[in-house]
Amino acid sequence: MTVKIDLNEMKQRANKLLSQDGLMELLMGAILFVSSASFSGKPMFTPFLGLYVVFLNSILEGFRKRFTYPRIGYVKLADDDSKETGYGILTFVGTAGVILGLFIYLAYGTISGNLIYKWLPMLIGTILFGAFQYTLSKTVDNIYYIYILAVLGGGLAFSLKDFSDPKLGIQLYMLLMSGMFIVAGIIRFVLFRKNHPVKEAPGDE
Repeated sequence: MTVKIDLNEMKQRANKLLSQDGLMELLMGAILFVSSASFSGKPMFTPFLGLYVVFLNSILEGFRKRFTYPRIGYVKLADDDSKETGYGILTFVGTAGVILGLFIYLAYGTISGNLIYKWLPMLIGTILFGAFQYTLSKTVDNIYYIYILAVLGGGLAFSLKDFSDPKLGIQLYMLLMSGMFIVAGIIRFVLFRKNHPVKEAPGDE
C-alpha cells in the first residue's frame, strides 16, 4: 500500500504546533513596547532593540529548549532562503512606505513630518499585516486572522484620529498592540503548558 505524504502540510502542522507556545506574541509585545518608547522623547529602552536583533536566535532557542521542545519534541525543519525572505520583506516595507507617501501627498497636497507621524500607525499596521500573512501561510493558524484585523483596524483608527502631539498616535498604537500581544502570549503559553505536558523519557517512572 502506498502512503502519500504531503510534506508541505506536515511542515505547516509542525510550524502551527511550534507557534502555539506564545513566544512570538511575547517578543512582538516587547518590541512594540520598546519601539513606543522611542517616540516618547525619553528613548531609554531604544538601545535594547539592537540587543534584540543580536540575541534573537539565542532568545528563541533558549526559550524553546526550556519550555517548548520538552513538550512537543524537536524537529529540524528546512529553513526558507534567508536572502530571498529578506529581499521580500524589504520590498514589501518599501512598497508600503511609497504607497503611504503617495496617499499623504494626494490627500493633503504636501508631505510633512506631522503628517508622516499621523499616518505611521497605518504604516506599522500594514507592515505587521505582511508579517502575519506570511506567518499564516506557514502555520495555517486562524489566530493570525485576529491579529491582522487588530493591527490594521487599530492602525487606521489611530491614524484617522487627531492628537495634540502628532507622535502620540503612533506611541499609543504601539502601546495598545504591545499590551494585546503580551496578554495573548501569556494566555497561549499557559494553554500550551496545559495542553502539552512535559514528555517523560522511558524509564523515568
